This record gives sequence, structure tokens and C-alpha cells, in this order.
Amino acid sequence: MKIGIIGAGLSGLTAGRILAKAGHEVIVYEKSKGYGGRMSTRRRNGAAAVKLDHGAPYLTGTSPEFRTFIEELEAKGIVAGWTDTVSCYTEGRILAEMPGREPRKLYIAPEGMNSIGKYFSRWMDFYMSEKVGGITHIGGSRIRKSPWMINSSSINVFEADAVIIATPAIQAYGLVSTAQDEFDIRKMITLIDDISYTSTISFMAGYGERNPAVWKAVVCDHPVLSWICNESSKRDYSGDMNLVAHTTHRFAKEMIELDDLNEAGRRIMKALGAILGSWAARPEWHQSHLWRYHLPKKSLDMPFIESEDDLAPLALTGDYFQGRSMEAAYLSGLKLGTHWVEKFS
Repeated sequence: MKIGIIGAGLSGLTAGRILAKAGHEVIVYEKSKGYGGRMSTRRRNGAAAVKLDHGAPYLTGTSPEFRTFIEELEAKGIVAGWTDTVSCYTEGRILAEMPGREPRKLYIAPEGMNSIGKYFSRWMDFYMSEKVGGITHIGGSRIRKSPWMINSSSINVFEADAVIIATPAIQAYGLVSTAQDEFDIRKMITLIDDISYTSTISFMAGYGERNPAVWKAVVCDHPVLSWICNESSKRDYSGDMNLVAHTTHRFAKEMIELDDLNEAGRRIMKALGAILGSWAARPEWHQSHLWRYHLPKKSLDMPFIESEDDLAPLALTGDYFQGRSMEAAYLSGLKLGTHWVEKFS
């Protein structure tokens, strides 16, 4: 089958790799320029780039399937162990370890978290910077004609025998709503209608040469910031200090309503100064990125959703199935891909 996957995040790429290895033709459509979805890396200064993981900062998980996946990446040199402890800011001070947190090894990608998405790319074809505006069910038997049309926001239209939507639930809702109004399509919409997301602003900052911080990541009890990551602890920058901070959902929501990332940056720098010291309020450079759909607030108690029409297969996969993490995204894609290989062998 010719399978179109909308979204190049971990869930879609996982399902796509399994299906491509089984002999299906898999094409991924991604609205951004890079692979990986929230496994995103921002580069600064061209070839001698400073790499900053401004989306998901690490991988970790407990399921045997995800542990096997991490071991595969580690064997390829794509990920490496980083730390098993996380610091905590509370009541005006930084504690070396977050109270009550069970030690769990966290893994990072030395070349940037998006290198994980790039690793998957060898098995599939991609249309990058290709925003899909909708899908159309044109019916008929797939023996004679492909039952799906994937409609780009540009003038491009793509045929597919099956479609996987691997986007945040809110975006999946919009795409499914454009399909023909059939009962099982409406049932999909009903299931994902209640999934909402937290937002965050990712703030990337460089400080030049500084003494290295003794901490690698700090979970913050603060009205503006929820997380600060010492990116310099992930890769050697010859003494340069680089940080990535994530804001709280409440603060991000306030800034979205204000529609002013510059004001957000000023408030974030002030918060960094209050938590880490006055130096942190004066970076040499900084950038911001809004993650409107950062983490699902709830998840569905099922691994994926699929239509009942085997002549026009349609499925939804993502991190909002049985969890809210990168591990949940991987497991959702893994289970869907394995299921479809067996179903459409």
C-alpha cells in the first residue's frame, strides 16, 4: 500500500518505519523544515553551530519496548546517557536533587534531539515544509483507485491507499473533520474532541564563557518558569554557557493573549536572574519559540484510533494515547505500525 503519514514526530516516524520495512510505500508530509516534531533542535552560527534542544530535552522511559528503542539509538551513537538526577528550585533556592523523584536515567542526543528523527528518515520519503490542509475520502476500491486524497495548503494533491494522522489531537481533529462525514469518522472526532494541551514558551540563551554550572537541569516552582536545562552539559562548547528554559502554561497562555514574545523574553530573563543569579538576566543573545501544543492535558485509554473501513484505512496516533510523553508517542506508533503490518500483509 501507499501510506501517507501527516506529521514527522516520533509517533508517525515509528509507525512509518515499521510499515516501510514490511514493504509498504510510506510518504511523510511535514509542515516544518525538520524531522522529529517536539524532538527539535535549534542551531545558531551556521556550520560551527551551537545546538539547543528547545523541544523535548531528553528521552527516558520504563517500558521494555521503549528501553529497546533507546538501546538501539545508543548502539548507533545517536543517544547517550546524561544524568539520573534532576535539581529543583523551590522557596528561593536550588536543591541538588528533586525531593521524592525516583532516580531514572535520562538520555540526550549529542548531535541534537532532531538527529533521532533524521535517523528514521532513511526508511521513508518526505515532503518537508508541506502543510496539509485536509484529507478527502473519494471512495471506491483501492484495487482500482486510491481512496484518499491528501490536500496540501499549497496547490499539491497526493493520492494514498491509507492515511495516518500523527499530529497533536487538536490538529488531527481539524484534518479528520475535512474527510467525508461517515459514522466511524464522526466517532473519531468524538473521541479526540476532549483532548486539550498545555502551552510553553521555549527560551534559548547564550552567555559566553562562564564557569560550568554544577546542575544539569532544574525543575522550577516559579510562576514564570517550569524548567531550566544546562545545554552545555550535553555537549562541549569550550566553556560557553547555553541555557534553554521552558515557561509555565499559565505564563505562556498570558503571553499568547498578549501576542508579544518580546515582552515574554524580558519577563523570562528577569525570572532566570531571580532563580540563577543576576548574570542569567543578561544573556549575550536569546531566542524564543512558542509551543502552542506542548503536552496533552489528558490521554485516551487506547493505543491508537483507526477507522472501520479496510478499503480506506485511516488512523490517528500520538502522545495523547495512553500517556503524555515521548515514550507514549513511540508506543502508540509502534502498536499501530505492528497492527497494520499484520492487518494489511
